[in-house]
Amino acid sequence: MGAAPTPLNAAWFPGRMHAFIWRNWALVTIDRMAAVLGAKPDDIVRVGRSMGLGPGRRLSDDQRRRASLTIIRRNWHLLPYEQLLSLLGWSVEEMAYTLREDDFFFHKLGLLKPKAAPLRWAEPDAAQRTRAVEIARAVRDHFPGGALEGRDPLFSFVEALSRPPTTSRPSPDAGTAPLRLGYSYFALYGDPLLDPTLDPYPDGYLARLAAVGVNAVWLQGVLSRLSPLPWAKEANIERRRATLRDLAARAARHGIKIFLYLNEPRSLPAKSAMFEMHPEWRGVAEMEFNALCTSASEVRAALSEGVADLCRAVPDLGGFFTITASENLTSCWSHGRGNECRRCKTRPPAEVIAEVNATFHEGIRAASGKQRLLAWDWGWADDWAIEVIERLPAGVSLMSVSEWGLPIERGGVKTTVGEYCLSAIGPGPRAARHWEAAKKRGMPVVAKLQLGVSWEFAAAPSLPV
Repeated sequence: MGAAPTPLNAAWFPGRMHAFIWRNWALVTIDRMAAVLGAKPDDIVRVGRSMGLGPGRRLSDDQRRRASLTIIRRNWHLLPYEQLLSLLGWSVEEMAYTLREDDFFFHKLGLLKPKAAPLRWAEPDAAQRTRAVEIARAVRDHFPGGALEGRDPLFSFVEALSRPPTTSRPSPDAGTAPLRLGYSYFALYGDPLLDPTLDPYPDGYLARLAAVGVNAVWLQGVLSRLSPLPWAKEANIERRRATLRDLAARAARHGIKIFLYLNEPRSLPAKSAMFEMHPEWRGVAEMEFNALCTSASEVRAALSEGVADLCRAVPDLGGFFTITASENLTSCWSHGRGNECRRCKTRPPAEVIAEVNATFHEGIRAASGKQRLLAWDWGWADDWAIEVIERLPAGVSLMSVSEWGLPIERGGVKTTVGEYCLSAIGPGPRAARHWEAAKKRGMPVVAKLQLGVSWEFAAAPSLPV
């Protein structure tokens, strides 16, 4: 739930109901909007037309699914959870999973849910009707052709990128060429290894990636969904592994390896029965969750065996990259609060963070695997990052965001890059410092770049750089 502040007021609309209809007109059916508000469909159409809105798009199920995060953002300050679930047609569990797992979406929303009152249909009053006429006039002035939504079908780029390229070139062997690891432009989180309709890498797209030199791609991996873990009894593990083996085989035909992104161990609800059975596993608390303490040897052993079992089951998997100090609570030191754990408070953060990465590496070695492990230094504090690097196993590669910390000046304003930057070429001092420490130990190094509009700025269609 997080904090519950007063919602932001979209005061430029005649009222909250008008804002709701405007923001959902192109994404949600008239019938669904009417049901959420307790209105008649004709009422919704009448209010939409009063603001100059023409007939909305007819979206397919796939388009609606791809638009779900946009629908959540547009209604986050307008609707309470109950009406938001009705608008999406989701269960409480689906919403909770998306907010928590879809690239930390709840963090992107501010770790809060504004306390919006239920929104109900009410006939617009005279002042609201007058303001709607003003909006309609602005729509006509700025969009005289009526194409308020643009001409291309929503998400048409997915189909375009999924088609085979018109030209191609042979890809170098993915095992010997410099690593060029990328992510899908249109992947949905969800459970793509269980739901074939969520395939982030159709063959045509793999061919396009290979044609421009990509030799590895990645997707999110939740270890409990791919390997049996003592604290998470998941079904369909074998089905997911079979899909992953098929994806690895398809990608290999294009000279591309598959990597999994690991953010482990996932925290458990504070009231989980597992913590009652194994109190020694309980780590630091955060919101309604507790970390699985990696200072407990049983937790590390389970993580290592989970990785090993997966490597044995999918031997052609290219590797993993880890993030060990990110938005998700994982180890007790992942959010800098290890001193609140009775075990971890006696251990420096560098020791714990390095140990988590070493645990994954041990799993790969236990399976005699060929998989490569990239330890990403995102979130590692400056006062202990070098010590982590010095503690990592020699076979691990260090990945750093290239531009982080790079001094820049724009319009007379001097600052430093906070993470990624599209208009400045790295490496910055942070990456250079970390890579130097890794190279002294003979460790390979990797540059992490964001070469498009970032997830946090995903509403922008393009940037003029």
